[in-house]
Amino acid sequence: MLSNKFMGKKMWKCNNCGYVHIGDKPPKNCPRCGALGAEYDLMPVESSADRAKKLKPTDYLIFNGSKHRAHNTHYFAEVAAQVFKEQKKSYQIIDLANYRIDPCWHCYSMFQDLCQDPCQDKDDDMKYIYPLLKKCKGFIICSPINWNNMSVILKHFLDRLTSIQNMFLVNGTTPMLGKTCGIVINGHEDGAYKTAFDILMYLQNLGCTLAPFGITYTTHGAKFRTEQDHEYFAADKRIKDFVRAVANNVIKFSEIKFDYKKIIPNCE
Repeated sequence: MLSNKFMGKKMWKCNNCGYVHIGDKPPKNCPRCGALGAEYDLMPVESSADRAKKLKPTDYLIFNGSKHRAHNTHYFAEVAAQVFKEQKKSYQIIDLANYRIDPCWHCYSMFQDLCQDPCQDKDDDMKYIYPLLKKCKGFIICSPINWNNMSVILKHFLDRLTSIQNMFLVNGTTPMLGKTCGIVINGHEDGAYKTAFDILMYLQNLGCTLAPFGITYTTHGAKFRTEQDHEYFAADKRIKDFVRAVANNVIKFSEIKFDYKKIIPNCE
């Protein structure tokens, strides 16, 4: 219970680590995890489920796969979003850190047909995200590099798409067939293309199609400090142009009409 001296004062909660700050405004950086003040929510904090219920279908989705909803990966999501805005397309940025995404239960390993859409786990927020994916024309996944790989929250998200992929084995349907995708990677140092192709493996098995020139990445370098990365990325016009190109290519490729009835699916 709070002391009387805190009564009536604003309280802010870090979306990344849960630290609670008391003051008129959030700190510039979280004193515990370093997250930017933009990652603080004024308490009482809206539940992730209430946030997820507000998500509505759009033609294009941009996923920020970072645990940080307001740092480098979100910056690149915003760069991509500007292209959708300029071309007057309906779109939204989905910061995965705002939602509860449970690890996959691996029902498939117990009984194959248990792994199907809708997923058996209806306790988290994925049930609000699945319909958006199935209705969209295309999407971009933006990911940080964490130890030569994607973030754990993004991996949980992609693992949970198994329930959609497995529908081919359950009833012969392929709900994600032909969705156009793009991938944008950023990080401090090594692992950009490994991360991109790890992500692409999931999307390929869903029947999604990578747009031409649909992958781009940037890294800063191990000789620099990580807190210098954002300034470097923001000043790099070339990578900004490349991210914009990925967004444009996702739009243009998704508008090409293909006869997907001629595609013969398989399921790993």
